[in-house]
Amino acid sequence: MYHYKACGLDNVYLKNGYEEKNTPSGKSIAIHDIDGLHKAIGKGIANKEAALTPQEFRFLRGELDLSQKALGMLLDRTDQMVAKWEKGETKILVLADKAIRDLYMESIGEGPISNLLQRLAQLDRKNRELTLQLEETATGWLSESSAA
Repeated sequence: MYHYKACGLDNVYLKNGYEEKNTPSGKSIAIHDIDGLHKAIGKGIANKEAALTPQEFRFLRGELDLSQKALGMLLDRTDQMVAKWEKGETKILVLADKAIRDLYMESIGEGPISNLLQRLAQLDRKNRELTLQLEETATGWLSESSAA
């Protein structure tokens, strides 16, 4: 297994999905689908039960492409406070932990708001696509529904 440290986390190991290459300057590693890998890492972090570690917090912030200042503004904190959380100098606030997880899941389209919007869009499509065809028979009106 390959110990993938480039993401800034100490606990990520790849069973496959990479190639070792020999180059004139030494051995190098080529990761397949790095975006997919980082998404899988992010989902794993965002869905874990335990509190985020400073490194996990920093990873999610990086995946969100937010500076410490921008995240601090979103959380009504200073960039210095965010830096202290990421260095492990100050405990990450529970609300900040929850917020960054939710922001990450929303960013990949799998958060509670994204899921709700997707379900609403599906309902809306189903309602628009439904066509009622009515026929009067000897026993009364009969309806048939069909997709438009």
